[in-house]
Amino acid sequence: MSGAATEDVAEMNMTPIMRQATMIVVLAAACSRVATPQDVAIAYGTAIYGYDAAAIHRLASAADRRARDEAQVEAQLGAPKGFALELSRELASFIVAMPMSSQIAGNRATVTISFRLPDANAPPLQSLAHEWDETALDALSASDRGTIKGRLADLHRHGTLPIVEGKETFELVKEPDGWHLVLDWAGGVPVRFAASPAQGIPFELSVTPAEVHVKPGQSFRATLRATNVSTHEVTARVGHEITPKANAHLLALLQCPLFVPVTLKAGESRTFTSEYLLLKQTPETASFGVVYAFAEPATHGATGDGFRGTPAAHSAAER
Repeated sequence: MSGAATEDVAEMNMTPIMRQATMIVVLAAACSRVATPQDVAIAYGTAIYGYDAAAIHRLASAADRRARDEAQVEAQLGAPKGFALELSRELASFIVAMPMSSQIAGNRATVTISFRLPDANAPPLQSLAHEWDETALDALSASDRGTIKGRLADLHRHGTLPIVEGKETFELVKEPDGWHLVLDWAGGVPVRFAASPAQGIPFELSVTPAEVHVKPGQSFRATLRATNVSTHEVTARVGHEITPKANAHLLALLQCPLFVPVTLKAGESRTFTSEYLLLKQTPETASFGVVYAFAEPATHGATGDGFRGTPAAHSAAER
């Protein structure tokens, strides 16, 4: 996560807060309206990691909730389904969040939170989660699912769970029912997604969400779903095209499972979630189009990494 800290503020107590405690805070806030700006910011950061659209929408300001309903929030999250979502929320329970600084002026607040997040893309977790293949995860027995959860708990208990660290600065507003995040959902830079198969590639493709609006400096996810509608196995390479090309360098690809050709068995469906970062220097007037173009694999041995116009992945500290 990222965000510029406000410097002229008092240092806060560095108490780790876990997701379970965060949810208690949110529930308490709903009843007693005593949640602090720090509590709300931590709850929001945890909800983002756990794909909790209901919590995200609830924690947003009234103006943001008018601009985007819960279904739209859920679509923009591009959350995994089934056991993959369950595992993501299990990992969210291991988040450690620490208030760093706070500045409150009337009904406005700016707070900075540091986060220690499980690194779901680290090889040990990728392997344990079957490369986050939703089809494979949903096919697991109840016993196998319990084993995976148990191993995650062991990693956490022994302090060997891979993590990434970063900090995020949040703007909040105090409303009649308490503090809420100012997310500016009515604004933001539009990024539109599409997917197309070349002739001879029998894939049905969809991207969720079809469009997002994000502020410069924010990261977001898009999920591509591909289904092989033929009666035989098909392999395709994926080209990742960003328009306009002159601004393509402003949309950084942080994570993508489509750098290698995709192989689907007859009737098989798979989802692929990519994460992007809209760089801070992006003009507010910009707009982007992203197309996942499926084609036959190259015959000269290339790996098919048709991803163009995206900088290398940024570290959590850079975000």
